[in-house]
Amino acid sequence: MRHTALRAALLAALTLPSLANATGLDDVLARLRAEIAAMPADDPAPIDTVLARYRDETGIDLQIPVAGDSDAPLPALVRPPTVTAADWDAVSRYLRETDAQHTVPVEMGELSLSLLDLDGDGQRDLVQSAYSGGTGLYTQVDMLRRDPQRGFVVSDSLDPQRSWAQGQYGLSGRGADQGLYWLRIDGVSYIAYRDGDYYGDTLLLNRPLSADPRERSPTQQLKVRYGREHRLADPVMHIDGDPLDARATAIAADRRLLRHIERLLGALTLDGDGGAHFGDEQGRCPVPAGTDPGEAEIWPWRGAGSYTFDTAADTVIRSGRQCYSATLIALRSSYAGDHALCCQLWLYRGPGEQVATLDLRSRRWVSGVTLVPVPPQGE
Repeated sequence: MRHTALRAALLAALTLPSLANATGLDDVLARLRAEIAAMPADDPAPIDTVLARYRDETGIDLQIPVAGDSDAPLPALVRPPTVTAADWDAVSRYLRETDAQHTVPVEMGELSLSLLDLDGDGQRDLVQSAYSGGTGLYTQVDMLRRDPQRGFVVSDSLDPQRSWAQGQYGLSGRGADQGLYWLRIDGVSYIAYRDGDYYGDTLLLNRPLSADPRERSPTQQLKVRYGREHRLADPVMHIDGDPLDARATAIAADRRLLRHIERLLGALTLDGDGGAHFGDEQGRCPVPAGTDPGEAEIWPWRGAGSYTFDTAADTVIRSGRQCYSATLIALRSSYAGDHALCCQLWLYRGPGEQVATLDLRSRRWVSGVTLVPVPPQGE
């Protein structure tokens, strides 16, 4: 089966049009769509695999040491040997005129800058990455165009309500499933931004410093949809090696319950709108005796949401006289680490009373790669 999939992918790749014939943003996006669709079904990260072929290696990364003290002067700057005198003069001017060391959030006493030609005019532009922290551990990435007279400046945009049209991206370092890619395709620079969840990934391709406003605000983006398969891991021990508590141990010993769960997981379906479904979604368990009246109508019995996971699906699981609210949880990328270990099944015996976390072994594959419209502003 694996060899068949690989052979099909190779044959499909051979029929792809030459990238040198791609003349516009839509053409390049269509090419990437075809390459991602041609990847073997068992590739765990097809977007990363394809975009790695076009990673822009022409940039020069700079770590500028600065003091966090608001009164500290800009330290003496020494030009690295990899940076031309003209580029370094532009960087030094930017740091002096913008007071970047005090106005830009700084982590570990360094400003993170990169020099690379983003607009194709032969001059290196500036990329500034600034860690701003907060609950999401955010990083702000800004791209500034090299102007011969004014130095590095924020690009003018015909689409000011979309920050990415001006070369501004925000990335969450906690719980997000996002990525920012610097690409050079047929000698042209592109920026790709990936935003994902349990069901799929959306890839936006643009050229924020391009002179062509259509390339700053594309009308199409790429949607990769995934199929999913889950089965129970060893219920006697968590994947991280921690033993189960007494209540979870009792559930792990209920072989009839575990077989029932396996059957439900085997019947998992994903609909066209991105929803996962398994088991009895309409039913609900009886409210346990002693439940606070204010919580009696709560259903399903799962806890509050979190930036660390997606709630993929809910169902009812019954075994003998026991009835559980069950929630399929998908840990987001920075917490999952591995798609095979992405997911868990949380069982609740009552409102706020979680009795077990059952680890799952999972598999995902590409089920569709399409071009879709970029949503209107505000959506």
